[in-house]
Amino acid sequence: MSEALDLKSYFDSLPHPADITEYLDQVEVSEWPKLLRLIEDPEKRAQVVAEIDEAKWRDLLAQLQPEEIAEIIREMESDDAADIIAKLPLSLRYETLYRLPVPERHQVLELLGYPEDSAGGIMQIELARVREDALVSDAIIKVRELVEEDVEVLAVWVVDSHDCLVGSVDLADLLIHKSTQIIRTFMKTDLICVRPLVDQKEVAQLFRKYDLLTLPVVDDENHLIGRISVDDVVDVLTEEAEEEALRMAGTSVQELVHPEQVFSTARIRLPWLAVALLCSLISASLLRLFQPLLEQMVVIYAFLPVIMAMGGNVGTQSSTILIRGLATGKSDLSDIPRMLFKEIRVGLLMGLFYGSCAGLVATFILSSQNYVLGSVVLISMVMAMITAASLGVLAPALLKKLNIDPAIAAGPFVTTLNDITGILIYILTSQLFNQAFRI
Repeated sequence: MSEALDLKSYFDSLPHPADITEYLDQVEVSEWPKLLRLIEDPEKRAQVVAEIDEAKWRDLLAQLQPEEIAEIIREMESDDAADIIAKLPLSLRYETLYRLPVPERHQVLELLGYPEDSAGGIMQIELARVREDALVSDAIIKVRELVEEDVEVLAVWVVDSHDCLVGSVDLADLLIHKSTQIIRTFMKTDLICVRPLVDQKEVAQLFRKYDLLTLPVVDDENHLIGRISVDDVVDVLTEEAEEEALRMAGTSVQELVHPEQVFSTARIRLPWLAVALLCSLISASLLRLFQPLLEQMVVIYAFLPVIMAMGGNVGTQSSTILIRGLATGKSDLSDIPRMLFKEIRVGLLMGLFYGSCAGLVATFILSSQNYVLGSVVLISMVMAMITAASLGVLAPALLKKLNIDPAIAAGPFVTTLNDITGILIYILTSQLFNQAFRI
């Protein structure tokens, strides 16, 4: 009992809900419902749940009663409420929605009708909306009402008699104009809008390009239906970066949803590793094909892993740069020739430098001044690095052209493809030099 009172006092003393969420992350999820019930303020409890990582929502919600979930949702902003509802099983979802007030239920259902990764899926319905013939005093009253309901207001949106968006007003402008002035006379009309079905990546690019704090969402008839704030976009960028990193490692964000499920994790990774296995088998077949040559020139075996590793690293670096550019909108397929030319030159410079280093080692350390072997290593590394840099650009570009997520190219695909080309370049170069000069 005393421990519960101590925790309750501790939670009350914390200034921000994120601090409580940080504490929850240090204990088992099974303890979360009991700890959440120690927070008496329903609004603060809802804010704590909103701060919890979405991957852990299912585990938490499965331990709560429908009335508890409904109470939490009632205190949330519409976009967070829709995200919570979307994580519930269908039977529990309907039971929870039934316990919500009718207006909030309609708001949540409206948001659930949009794809999760779209502008409609991340927008909020609560916003400051006034008519263009309203007075400054009317807009201020509207802002105060929303602030009292703990709705963050970043701008006032102006609509006409048909509820079509025609302008916006910054909060600072409300303070410098007379209360009797009509909104139409000083509102901004050069608006940037977005449709609800636009992908959230494009929304994030608009925020970055135009340095926005908030963005209105309108339908095909330009009716104002919601707004997206910058904190929602930060969540999107974090989520996209996480997904991108996982794809580049050859796995999926779904793995985070099943952190303790071995078979689910294995099923997610198997398709990507199949690509690596297939390409590795091709590499093994090439070594088998050139076995007679390798038996005659055992010394060249020593540098085969070096050529493969350096080429793989260069290819991964090139593909990572391109994938990042495609993901952030800073690059598109029209930039491929320029990027390819650049990466070829970079590969040439790195190949000359590291090839020279490896060639010197081959000539004076691993052989008795065998200059032919050193030349083979130098030429092979230059060609392998140029090829790897080129593949690092061309492979993601091809996948993008085929509407396949190019992030997969930075993992098993590019690395193993570079292994194959590295083996071919090194073995064929060795064979040519052996025929001409004898290694």
